[in-house]
This record gives sequence, structure tokens and C-alpha cells, in this order.
Amino acid sequence: MNKKRLLSFSFATALAVFLTFGVNQFAFAQCSGSPSLDNILDGETPGCLPQSFTLQDLTGLIESFQPAGGEVTSSNAFFQGFGSNGRTCFTCHEPQNGWSITPSTVQSIYSSTNGTDPLFAPIDGSNCPNLGEAATQPGPQFIAARGQMFNHANTRISIDEPAVHNWVSVTAVADPTGCENSQLYGLPTGQASFYRRPLPSANTTFLFPAGGGGANNIMWDTREPSLASQFFDATKNHAQANPRQLEVLTPSVIAEGVNFQNGLFIGQSYDLSADDLTGGDGSGALGGALALTNGSLPLLFTHAPKNGQPGEALAFDIFNTFNSGDEPWTAAQRASIQRGQTIFNTTTFEITNVRGLNDVPGKGNPSLGACSTCHNTVDVGNDFFLTPKATGVMDSSSNVLPPAPDYPVFAFLCPQGSITFYSNPVTFKGVVYDQYETTDPGLGWITGKCNDLGKMKVPALRGIGARPPFFHGGNVQNMSDLVNFYNNRFNIGLSAQDEQDLINFLNSL
Repeated sequence: MNKKRLLSFSFATALAVFLTFGVNQFAFAQCSGSPSLDNILDGETPGCLPQSFTLQDLTGLIESFQPAGGEVTSSNAFFQGFGSNGRTCFTCHEPQNGWSITPSTVQSIYSSTNGTDPLFAPIDGSNCPNLGEAATQPGPQFIAARGQMFNHANTRISIDEPAVHNWVSVTAVADPTGCENSQLYGLPTGQASFYRRPLPSANTTFLFPAGGGGANNIMWDTREPSLASQFFDATKNHAQANPRQLEVLTPSVIAEGVNFQNGLFIGQSYDLSADDLTGGDGSGALGGALALTNGSLPLLFTHAPKNGQPGEALAFDIFNTFNSGDEPWTAAQRASIQRGQTIFNTTTFEITNVRGLNDVPGKGNPSLGACSTCHNTVDVGNDFFLTPKATGVMDSSSNVLPPAPDYPVFAFLCPQGSITFYSNPVTFKGVVYDQYETTDPGLGWITGKCNDLGKMKVPALRGIGARPPFFHGGNVQNMSDLVNFYNNRFNIGLSAQDEQDLINFLNSL
């Protein structure tokens, strides 16, 4: 590709055309009859997936790689519908979105299928099932009834209130979706609805805890003990499988879907400005998906533990070597990505009032750390220790990111002092409680503990640039807002250039 010629009209436009009509068709050439990205956005499932392929995303190309070889989708449970509404795992986990889904993909599928795709099933594709059932014809009402899906690519997660809990009461003080106070689906029936982003169904082999064994943190609220149970429950709930349909989910069938996820790796392989991120051009970089399967991962620390204490967490080293390339813009972007990696690994700041971190024995409040303190698994970026954390995303513990008007807000009355680092006294029936408000109670709704309210898993970062919006509920729309949140929440003191370097680095993962 001649960049000098592209510059004569529009480098970005020309590259986008090339990626769409060149790379994507080539990526599926190994699979006869497989659709292109356009076909996926039309709601179609590929006939098969090559061992390695790339698709265009917002900042370049994202790579998917399967060490065991390509996959014929018709013979794998991940791509088969076992329920009553036509859903498969692929419905909400697509490769161009880092095996999650984004609002732009939602909108493309809506336009291509006229709203008939199983993605829009009322059970959880709408803000509340009765709203989706009432708005079945494409148009403004259809979209409004599915605002969380269209605006944030969120699905509705309905969970019963735990039988044992230490809050006195929970109420919905804001109910813009109309589901929390519903007599059919809301708190009056003992359940609540939460609106969450589908997590990536790739790189899941790295989501196991330190020491091996036990549960993994595959869900935002860590409620599922294994990928196998998650596969079964997703089929039962999201695909609305009836008892007879669930009988088909034998251990061997479930293992197909689980093994596909554990054998699937993703990573950003190309950046519109930095060009190749994999080292294929001799740059020394180790981005993309293939490098994740080189046998050296998962590792936790770059320095061995000493005296029973963890070593120094330098989570990412994939851009330690990244030569300047052929063009000035390439050199500038690669230098920025390298600086961003250094900021992520080593720029320290005071971490304060984070339940799940500052209240862990030996940590203290404040605790000196870096981005890599929580995103510590080497070159993957999830939390190796599986300790869900509450950082103050759309809750009353922090005013950095207050609840947005299209999210519900729950108010919990908890015993005074039961929530670490938090005090908000209110009097109810003559007794003083701490009132805690949040758009999503996270782990607390599973354990019933006030101190767990708002805690969420620390997600893996590979492929993050392909799956906006960010946080558990798509609470911020872009990477800039994500970086700004942490900069303001912890008073890190990043300059405008620092923030851009960090953004460029995260988009390169």
C-alpha cells in the first residue's frame, strides 16, 4: 500500500476502504463461502472461522487466533441456538467487537434485519420485557424500548434478591427503564434488573485465579462458578430455553462452547497510525493475538516474589521494543504507545477508598499503586487475584461519575459502618442507617453484603479498544472518558499528552 498516494486524498478514508474490501475478504478466504464483515453486520454467522483472521475496528484491525485451527461453526455449540428465541452465543459476542458487541454493531444489525434479529428479543434486549413485547415493529418506539441496547450495547440481567442480606431495604429511587418498579419484573416481585456489557468470550483461559483451581471471574458480579455453568445459564435465560431444550445441553455439548472460548485469543494487530503492532515488520512489538499463545503466559509478575510478598507488577511489556517505522506519523504514534505503556506500568498514585483493595489486609488506605496494580496479569490485564472492586462508577461513594439519567438508581439502607470508607446517615423509623445509592449493586446483590455493593470484577484489557462503551454498564462512551475518570478519581495528575499516550496504548492492546 503506497501511503504517499493515499495522502493525496485521505489516508484514513483510503485505509478504511482497503480494510473493508481488502483485508476482510482475505481474512475469510481460507473458509469457502464464509461471509465478510458486512455479512456479520447483517446478522449472519460465518460458515467457519479461519485459524487466524483480522477485522476492522475503530482504530485499526483486531486479530482472532485459534491455536487448534479453524472452526466450522455449524458443529460447535457456541454458534448453535438451543433456546426458543433464536439466540446463540455469537449473537452478543462478535469478533470485530473483541468478541463482545458495541452500539454501532447493534445499529447495523437493526438496519440490516429491520429489527428481526434475535439480538432484540424482548426478554433482555429491551429495557423491560413488557416494553419490548409492546414495541415489535421497527421504528422510534422499537428503539426507545431498547434504549440500553442501542445506546450502550447493554443486555438486561435479571437476578432475584438474595434470601439473606444485611440491608434493611432496597428501593428504586430512579426507574427510567420502567422495570425496577414493575409488578411483573421489578422489586415488588423480589427481583431487580441490571444493564451490563457482554464481556469478551475470548482470552478466557487467563481468567482463573492465582494458584489455579476454584472459580473464575467470568461475570461482572462473579456469580458464575465456571464457564460451563455460565454456558448453561446463558442458554436458559438469554436464549429462553425450556426444560426440554435444556436436556440437549449435555456435558459434551457444553464443553464444545467452553473449549471454543478457552481456545480463542484476541489482540489488536494493526493501528491506523502506528501500522503493524505484531512485530511482523521487524519492529519488535508483541501485539496481536498470536503472541498470547507463545507458552509464556499466564504470568503475574516480571520480578519474582520475595519474603512472601508479590513482586513488582509490570503488567505489559509488549511494546518494550517498537522501532519508529517508515513514516513520521508512524514514529510519533509508536513513541506515544510506548510512553502509554510506561505510564500504565509505573506511574504511581494514591489509590483511596476502593473497597476490595484498600480494605484488604496489608494494603492500607491510601495505598500507593499504578494502573497495573489492579490490571496485573502480564500482557492480558485482568486481576490475577479475582478481588472485585468498587471504584465509584455511578454510585454515591464518588462524585466523579454520577448516575446518568437513563440508568436506574437503587437505594440501600445499610447498618451504619457496614460499608467501608462510606458514611451517609439517614433516619428510618427512628433508626440511623447509611444510605448507599448505585446504578448496579454488582457483587453485593449476589452475596447480600452491604460492603460488597458496587463491587465488580476487573476486566481483561486485550482488545478493549474494539468494544466501547466502557465499564460494566457502558457508563462512558469513549476511551478519553475512561482515562479521565481514573485521572480525576485518583488525582493522578496526567497531562493532556499523558492521557493521549495512555489512550493510544490501550487502543493498541
